[in-house]
Amino acid sequence: MKDALISRDDLRGLHPVFRGSYGDKLIDIGIKISALHVPNEIYNRSKHLTSHEFCKDVLDKLGVIRILQNIEVLDDFKDKPFITVSNHPYGHIDGIAVIETFASRVDNYKIMVNHILGLIDTMSENFITVDPFGNEDKNKVTFGGIRESIAHIKKKYPMGFFPAGAVSNLYFKKGKFVIEDRDWQPAVLKIIQKSGIPVIPVHISGHNSMSFYLSRMFGWKFRNLRLCHELYNKKGKKVVITLGEPIMPDVIKELNGDTVELGKFLKERTYSLGKK
Repeated sequence: MKDALISRDDLRGLHPVFRGSYGDKLIDIGIKISALHVPNEIYNRSKHLTSHEFCKDVLDKLGVIRILQNIEVLDDFKDKPFITVSNHPYGHIDGIAVIETFASRVDNYKIMVNHILGLIDTMSENFITVDPFGNEDKNKVTFGGIRESIAHIKKKYPMGFFPAGAVSNLYFKKGKFVIEDRDWQPAVLKIIQKSGIPVIPVHISGHNSMSFYLSRMFGWKFRNLRLCHELYNKKGKKVVITLGEPIMPDVIKELNGDTVELGKFLKERTYSLGKK
């Protein structure tokens, strides 16, 4: 385990300006603006644990109430491979909650995550981390992450994805504002197509604050800096995690390899769980 989730040395390595004569002052300002001290505090409270036990401890101490629906679906998959696809409403506690839900019930469960969650070494056994330098706006998933995911699935192990590859956002659709994922990424959908194993849709309820979504006007990088502020405001929140019925490989084959249609199909099946 690390002394700190994100250390001052980590920040100094980001840019030469943080190593200059005013480096420490700039780091102090950056930590205050981005609230980087928050994930460090959360990490320090639970870093004596790993995997799903770490996840449970983090969520318990944050006061996040998890409600599981249709968890019985996993009874048929104790020793069988499967893939989970989930919406991504929070950008942090949703990944932690998914790992707690699945890794505590089946062996060898891993989920593809971005570099933000990938910093948490205490959950590394459940992570496949994508390139921290990938450009979110280009729907980029690294080849390394793809290869590692395919290898994990070939071992007949369960695998999880947030197919959007980014936290949900605020959109104006059909005359109203909605908070949902962007289109799900073709790279992930191709892995699902080729896997030939059942897919379990997982819907996670809730959303971040309105100030988080409005911060996108300053760019997605600035918005992601706001994610740390979105941790403590989840205290006492109820997060409903709903598992859908497995989608079998023959159903996926009926889409004839069309990743656009598969993305729409899986996304609609996932979001429909939140309407029940």
